[in-house]
Amino acid sequence: MFSLLLVIAAFFLHRLFNMPTVVAANVVTAALVGAALVVLLGLIAGVNIWRNGGDGTARIVVGVAIALLLLAGPMVVMAMARGYPAIYDVSTDTQSPPPFDVLALARTPAENRAQYPSSFAEQQARAYPDLRPMLLNRSQTEAFDLVVDALKRQSLTIVREQEPNPETGAAGFIEAVDRSLILGLYGDVAVRVTGTTDAARVDLRSASRFGHMDLGQNAERLRTLMKEIVARMEETVPTADGERPERTKRKDKAKPEKEGDPRTSRARKPKRPVQ
Repeated sequence: MFSLLLVIAAFFLHRLFNMPTVVAANVVTAALVGAALVVLLGLIAGVNIWRNGGDGTARIVVGVAIALLLLAGPMVVMAMARGYPAIYDVSTDTQSPPPFDVLALARTPAENRAQYPSSFAEQQARAYPDLRPMLLNRSQTEAFDLVVDALKRQSLTIVREQEPNPETGAAGFIEAVDRSLILGLYGDVAVRVTGTTDAARVDLRSASRFGHMDLGQNAERLRTLMKEIVARMEETVPTADGERPERTKRKDKAKPEKEGDPRTSRARKPKRPVQ
């Protein structure tokens, strides 16, 4: 029961009160070690009762059952992990991924590095060959606005919004934060928009802050964002007279959020993959 309470406490403190993911993971690990110890002690006590008789069988059965239920979680995750590459960072451009600048400062030394590991490129190419740069028949500025709108519609918190400069050819950059629905795990998103007044290229990147593999969650996040961008683009198809609907006005500029963690998080209901 103590191990079960530890897991429940770690879940609520992490999801609702922004407990650092590393701390929550350590608490859950301690609970699982306790559960494994319970199974061992339960077997020893059960053998003793079987040989010598005595009370306590009900307590042993309940304790071992709860412990096995807790240990089943990691077993299921390990079974699922066999079908995914051991990576936690994916990008449509593995040679020059969109960088994390603001969000790199939000990561602690115990979390994953903000730099894209070069060893992930080959694994990503085999597992997710569909993740390629988006080529849009829109101007660089308009494509940038479409991406910002798509991120907001997916309930991501934008922390950096650097608009492109068509005159100098400077790229536009966006950084945003996402959290999984159940566990509240942080996922960082970076977008780079390059192009001209006639066409644009959009590169996206998604990375988990914690964990050595993501069970395909980052790839699925990018696919969802890409579908959202296409949907936003289709809503602004030119009319018969060649005009497009008025561009969405962005009232609020992105601002990094500060908190004690110090992670950027906001209570919201993201439409994101469940972990």
